[in-house]
Amino acid sequence: MDKVKVSIIKCDNYDKDVLNPALDNCLKNLGNFEDIIKKDAKILIKPNLLSPNEPEKAVTTHPLFLEALINKIVNLTGKPENITVADSCVPVLPFTRKGLQKLYEKTELIDLPEKTGIKLNYNNGSKTISVKDGVAVKQIEIINPAYESDIIINVPKFKTHNLTIMTGAVKNMFGIIPGMAKPGYHTRFFDIDMFCNLLIDIVIAVKPTINIMDAILGMEGQGPGKSGIPVKTNMILASYNSFSLDNVAASLMGLNEDNNPVMIEAKKRQIYGSSLNDIEIVGGKIENFFLPDYKLPAFRRREIKENAIIKAVKNIAKNSLNPFPVILKEKCTVCEICYKVCPQKAIIFNDSKRDPLIFNYNKCIRCFCCAEACPEGAIETKYNFIGNLIVNKYGRRKN
Repeated sequence: MDKVKVSIIKCDNYDKDVLNPALDNCLKNLGNFEDIIKKDAKILIKPNLLSPNEPEKAVTTHPLFLEALINKIVNLTGKPENITVADSCVPVLPFTRKGLQKLYEKTELIDLPEKTGIKLNYNNGSKTISVKDGVAVKQIEIINPAYESDIIINVPKFKTHNLTIMTGAVKNMFGIIPGMAKPGYHTRFFDIDMFCNLLIDIVIAVKPTINIMDAILGMEGQGPGKSGIPVKTNMILASYNSFSLDNVAASLMGLNEDNNPVMIEAKKRQIYGSSLNDIEIVGGKIENFFLPDYKLPAFRRREIKENAIIKAVKNIAKNSLNPFPVILKEKCTVCEICYKVCPQKAIIFNDSKRDPLIFNYNKCIRCFCCAEACPEGAIETKYNFIGNLIVNKYGRRKN
């Protein structure tokens, strides 16, 4: 198998006279960029808009980086109206039009439509998609712009992360999960290994077309938010493979792939690009880009002893912030397929004709393998009363 290319180019600042040629060279090194940007395609640009912070904090993808990339794409397609910039930030802001407006204002993206002709996303609807080869989940809910796009251009930030050590292309795709669903997934996948598998499942399901990393101003220390330290890293990285891009970016930080939680799980799943042996560096020698003494976050595998109070709080959070499967009795033929595929054996046979199958929600991990496998479409997902109040308040009612 051919090695995956990761392109690295030096770029000292966001001035267009420096940024534009550097971005051109970075993409040119990969090859075929002009070929993948189809003229009539619906294009989603997915930046890192983690939270409402100014660009100099290095929490989010820089607006000038996005503007340069957008202009390049518009020059290729001539159709800025087909390009949408979209993300769903942490629920410090609701995933509503008002919340998104504030996010764009704070991250200085609000003028992009006027400058470039593209659209900023204000659609807070979502769709559920299948994750056929998922390990953590068999279906996920994603924001409408991700569902409706033909091409996804993933534009992560070069940052550290206090859970996954670094955050890049793979972790950035967690942003297509809408609003309050994010903390719901965190409560379901408290174990770091399974959370990393969730991130991998998302990337495998959605398949970003290309990944272009803003590594001009990066973040070290206790990222990915304002506790991290902005630092000049002076690079642009790009790859068609999300895992390869992150593997190289992590190496430049001083994070070995054997200590990288996402790469460890990706290697177990034999995902190409999760080993440096799969990768060809273009644009220069990798040793010329290493960042000596880069401060990684203090990382410890979660080892929390769960007393009764902690367990109760976790159960409440899990049950409130996550949807749960419900059997539609009028469609169910009691074929037993859901029972057979359930990894937790959380489905119980009942002698009652009225309720022949029931769920044990204390055992259910919300993987939705049952809904995925049901040949009759007899299993749907719902939120409980508290969950409905929360998700509706935070703008996740489906359009």
